[in-house]
Amino acid sequence: MRAVRPYLPIFALILWFPLKAEVIQLKNGNTITGKLIAVSGDIFQVKTDYGEIQVPRADVVSITFPENQPNKDDATAPPAAIDESLDGTTYVNRSSHFRATVPQGWKLAPELRRGAPAAVAALISGDQALFFMVTDEPFTGNMGTYKVMAETQFTTNFVDYEKLGESQVTIDGKAATQLVFHGKPKGNPVTLKFMVDLIPYQGHMVRLTLFTLEPLFGDALPAFNKIAESYRSTSQ
Repeated sequence: MRAVRPYLPIFALILWFPLKAEVIQLKNGNTITGKLIAVSGDIFQVKTDYGEIQVPRADVVSITFPENQPNKDDATAPPAAIDESLDGTTYVNRSSHFRATVPQGWKLAPELRRGAPAAVAALISGDQALFFMVTDEPFTGNMGTYKVMAETQFTTNFVDYEKLGESQVTIDGKAATQLVFHGKPKGNPVTLKFMVDLIPYQGHMVRLTLFTLEPLFGDALPAFNKIAESYRSTSQ
């Protein structure tokens, strides 16, 4: 398998910013600064300093998150300390209170969390071809709103983004949403394929992101599914 380690800093910077919509760019050139609080059909409900407004999804070019953009030094800064361990195939994260099982030979990859404030875990296969990230961020909206925000983020950050599938799955006893998509990170010719599981908890949302080069995805899918299915919260 081809290793994709040279792309790691780019992946970390574009994929896992917390989903707080702040600046909405419209097709007519105008921008709206506010917070996306709900989605109803094809309408975004946005809370601004002047009150709540409705924005048709078709009018939106992009949603950016300027307050979460990394500083110039973030790419070289050490990742935040996480109390975690990987014993054989058992991964335990004591900081964010969860565990998961990964295939034999996988390794911790804290460097993948550089520039990704919401990332609480990053692991990589022994051949450096498969990746597993966990983000955990405060969120009090519903799954529909979070899913639209996530998809808007993916659309903004990937060239040739295409959603390939959406299904309902059960992870850690929760009704989760699974998205499958592919795309090219901006500035890179490589096409990646992702499986992303969105898991709702009280007051926060956990996102499991598993990805690899697109030609490797079919062979990796059984392992990805097992990792996602093994995820368990250890909060009391």
